[in-house]
This record gives sequence, C-alpha cells and structure tokens, in this order.
Amino acid sequence: MAEREWPLPWLEVAGDRGGALQYVQYLLYRGAVGAGSRLPLTGRRAMSLALGSIARTFDRSRARAAREFVAQAYPELSEREREALVLGAWRHLIELVLEDARFNDVVLGPRLREHFEVEVTAEARAAAEAGRGGLIVVPHVGMWEALPALAPAVGFAPTYAVSRPPKNRYLARHAQQVREARGYRLIPRHGAIEHLIAAVEGGAWVGLMLDQRARGKTVLAPFFGRLAHCERSIAVLVRRLRRPVLFAAGYRTAEPFRYRAVFEAPLSVEELSAMNPEEIAGALNREMERLIRRAPEQYFWLHERYRKAPEPAGA
Repeated sequence: MAEREWPLPWLEVAGDRGGALQYVQYLLYRGAVGAGSRLPLTGRRAMSLALGSIARTFDRSRARAAREFVAQAYPELSEREREALVLGAWRHLIELVLEDARFNDVVLGPRLREHFEVEVTAEARAAAEAGRGGLIVVPHVGMWEALPALAPAVGFAPTYAVSRPPKNRYLARHAQQVREARGYRLIPRHGAIEHLIAAVEGGAWVGLMLDQRARGKTVLAPFFGRLAHCERSIAVLVRRLRRPVLFAAGYRTAEPFRYRAVFEAPLSVEELSAMNPEEIAGALNREMERLIRRAPEQYFWLHERYRKAPEPAGA
C-alpha cells in the first residue's frame, strides 16, 4: 500500500490512571483475555455464556437499562425474546473482546480482504473517490473494532477513529498500539472537534460512534421512537464541514474472523445544509437504527440510552 500522508500529527490517547495497582490490573486483564482468546470456538462461547449470565445477574442497573432499550426497539417481542437479546449483548461483547485479541495476528496482512464480504454502495464509492474526506458513522453493532482496519483498503484513507480511552493508562497505551497497527489512527475523544475538523479538511475519513448517550450540550432526537440525548456538537459540525456522512457496520458471521462489511449511501451536503441540529441528529439516528436492525443479536444494548431523557408518552 502506498505511503499515506496524515493530516494530523500522531496523538496519544492515554488513560489518566497509572501506578502499581493499575499495572497489575492491566497484566491480569491481558492474561485473562489472552488465555480466553486461545480457547476453541465452543470454549469461547461457553465462556461468554457463563460470564454474560453473571454480569446480567449482578450488574442490575445496566441489565435494567438494556431491557428498557430492547423493549423500546422491539415492543412486539415476547419477554423471553427480549431477555435473549439482553443476555446476547453481554455474550457478544465478551466474544468480541476475545476475537479482537487475536485479530491482528489472524486477519492483518496481504490477505485481509479475504476476511471480509464487502458491500459499498455506488454513492459511498463516489464519495471515497472524490478524495475530500468525510465522516463515517458506525453504531456498536457487529465487530466494530474490525471495520477501521478495512476502511483504508476499500478507499477510505487516511482513516481516523475518535476514541475514548480506558482509564487505565497501560491498557490505553496497549489498545492504541493494537488499533493503530491496523492502519488507522486514533483521535482522543476529549477535545476531538478541533482535531476532527483538521483531519477531515485534510482529506481524511473519521469514524464516529454516536449511538451512546451524549453528555454536556445535547439535542433531543428520536432513537427507536423515543427521544434521547444526542451529540449537539456533531450535529452542528456536519453542516459546517460540508462533507458527506457515510454509515457503516462490520457484522460477525458464523465463522470466526470472517465479517460482512457495509458502507452505505451518505447524507449529502445539500441534505444536511437544509437541516437544523435536531433534524440532523434524527437523521443520523435513523440510519444507525437501520444498521442495528440488520443484526440486533450483535448490538450492544447495554447503553443507558434513555437516561435523563423525557419519559415516553403514556409512561
């Protein structure tokens, strides 16, 4: 692959907690994940079932939020079916972490594309070929950690991803090293707007995960039919940048280290310029909902998505 010019100097995405205790925790985490990642597929699935069941039982506030989230998105499901999605969210997260630990060894290299079934719409392809950069919005569905490794190989280069680091400084440094070995760079979430603007105006593509509950200055927009707090700064930014906004996801398949990636039609500059921030947030949410509904069993329903949001009518 030809050498790419990065619009930004390298940025450290560091945690703020160091010291002996944090280092021990880092070593324990690396050891546990490393050992779990070497289990056969049946072993990893058994591990995810056991740990997911424990987490669902003892993390009651997150489990309650997940049940509320699933019920809002799929009111037609039975209680048993909803509970399967709640447990599935824990299991999916655990299996994702274990698979991610070996991703660089198994997937990276000249045969990377063989691990992906890729679907790029004509509009998304045209946006990549224009060479002006833009934003790629990715919900927490499927193997979201794998998608940025593919993006440069299908024309979205150079690639950045906005990241909130683990608080553990040693784990944050390790995570950044592992991720950036995949051919993209990180932008720290704190103070990201300034760096994001410079990256996109320099012709880069920046990945954003916008399906979590926003903090600080927000706008309210429907997410699965209920008002939720959304990032106001991003809604304002997409109009200011005058660049396309794409939507993408990388779904896991039944075979380990095999993925189905989609890069879908962008919101055009013309569409965005006619919207206010609330309408932009709503449009972003609708596109993310569509990607999530393609594989709800692979979605991270554990976000407290409606916390501090208005109660639905008739609640």
